[in-house]
Amino acid sequence: MNYPSKPMQVVVSLWNGENWATDGGKSKINWSLAPFKANFQGFNNSGCFTNAEKNACGSSAYWWNTGSYSKLSDSEQKAYTNVRQKYMNYDYCSDKVRFHVPPSECKWNN
Repeated sequence: MNYPSKPMQVVVSLWNGENWATDGGKSKINWSLAPFKANFQGFNNSGCFTNAEKNACGSSAYWWNTGSYSKLSDSEQKAYTNVRQKYMNYDYCSDKVRFHVPPSECKWNN
């Protein structure tokens, strides 16, 4: 069976990270507000076929590999930096105590 050949759904996990992910435990989760629910509207997904060569997924034939998606503009970079500084409490890519060697996806942070 080719993947994905059946309808798919987006599934998320929620875990209690308040001891490490919220200002070192300063901010607590209000569990009385559970269950937590998110809705997606106009969600669209694109991808390349799994039977394709791995390098083929990096082809410029796919919209996500075009120039406007590979690098942020100066104003986008400024907005991104502002949001990170203002709202991000924890970045596991910078956590040298938990990860002596950063996880592989962290290479994209720079």
